[in-house]
Amino acid sequence: MSRGTNGAGQRKRQRRAVAALSALGVVAGLAAGALAAPAGAAAAPAGPRGSAAVSDPKQPDGTPVACDGKIYLSKGDPDQLYTVEREAGKVRFEELGEPTPFLYNAIGVNPDDRFLYGTTFGDVGNKLVRFDGKGEYVLYEDEVEGLPAALYISGTFDDEGNYFVLADNTGLIQQIDVKNNRVVRTIDIQALAPDALDIFDIAFHDGYLWGSTEAGAIVRIDVENASADFFPGVLPGGSDFGGVFVYGNGDLGFFRNAGELIRVHVKNAAGSNPKFTVLSRQATPEESLTNVDATSCFFDSSADLSVHKRGPKVVKAGDDITYEITVKNDHKGASSGWSLVDDLPAKVLDPATDTEGCTIGNGLLSCTGGPLREGGRVKITVTGTAAEVTKPTAVPNTATVFGDDEDPYRKNNTGFASTKIKPAGGDGEEEPKQPKEPREPKQHNEHNEHNEHGDEHGDGPGGR
Repeated sequence: MSRGTNGAGQRKRQRRAVAALSALGVVAGLAAGALAAPAGAAAAPAGPRGSAAVSDPKQPDGTPVACDGKIYLSKGDPDQLYTVEREAGKVRFEELGEPTPFLYNAIGVNPDDRFLYGTTFGDVGNKLVRFDGKGEYVLYEDEVEGLPAALYISGTFDDEGNYFVLADNTGLIQQIDVKNNRVVRTIDIQALAPDALDIFDIAFHDGYLWGSTEAGAIVRIDVENASADFFPGVLPGGSDFGGVFVYGNGDLGFFRNAGELIRVHVKNAAGSNPKFTVLSRQATPEESLTNVDATSCFFDSSADLSVHKRGPKVVKAGDDITYEITVKNDHKGASSGWSLVDDLPAKVLDPATDTEGCTIGNGLLSCTGGPLREGGRVKITVTGTAAEVTKPTAVPNTATVFGDDEDPYRKNNTGFASTKIKPAGGDGEEEPKQPKEPREPKQHNEHNEHNEHGDEHGDGPGGR
């Protein structure tokens, strides 16, 4: 949800300043008349572009957006809506509908009607725009009642259908009732106001709004208590994160304006010290994204992904080690995508992989993949060299898969393998096990017929 680019900071500030003035009606953003709402237009979409004004949006026309694991992204000038298709190591954008003759941002999917909403800025003012599953849009006739003129580039819906938008550099979050086109609550969080933070999108998860700063800190916003927590050092700094969304399994997705999608797993999200793990980084089609925004819909998707890992049982120091990791979809429906991580053992030297969509950095294997049909599987191969050891050493290793969709059975999301490395020479080798002495066969005599006390009935310890 950012007007910023990956260029110099001064250039970015100038672009944002022009956008802010345009939002207030001081500067014309596009050609004269291009943003005017059609006068007297009907509530239903009109014309091939699907553009129309609307005064009563309580019963949306059109087809709701798909919620089977879809990620939506808008970008550019003019603005264009896309679906985000995941592939091995990268994503691609597929156009959904036609470009709009106005700029908008702060998109989110309303769980009440499953239509996608955004907030406009520029000459058209701060109005709501609604998109259906075909990308056809309806522009509200009136500006949002009670919404102060500002640049709204961060927005999302919570689970109850409340639409929240954050005004750029003000710290003011507005809660909008989209059915009645009016603000119902204002939340003042001054910790979000500083210009240097550059919070350009938010997403709802686990009762909080989540975003990020340009410096790479993740922001957790508590609208009920009007507070914000910052967790620095999670993401790379130096470029805005214009699009934030939530995967079906609860992971956070961050579209970086520098041209990549970063996936973050959050453990203990509501706790005082949540733990963040960067799972994967996927390249976008362009190296620089402008006016980018993102949201997702996973209401109708789930997939039971499993992972299995195989490796050699025993090797000697200096020998090659090959791991085979298999990701499989055990569910009856399709998986919309996945990520996998494996913190490879330090005693596996020079680990490498030629599997598409996989990288290894500092010993951490990270893989991403696209949709997997029912029963579909992907094999990942990792090679390395067994390190020197002074005594036989067990080297355990675990790979974990994170499905894009909700996973109804997570016990099979990890795959384990253990390899024993033995010294290359004789020093430190295990002593060979000595064969057991053969036992003398028992003699059949009177002592075998009775116990040691001669008890004929065998009632003692040696009885039959």
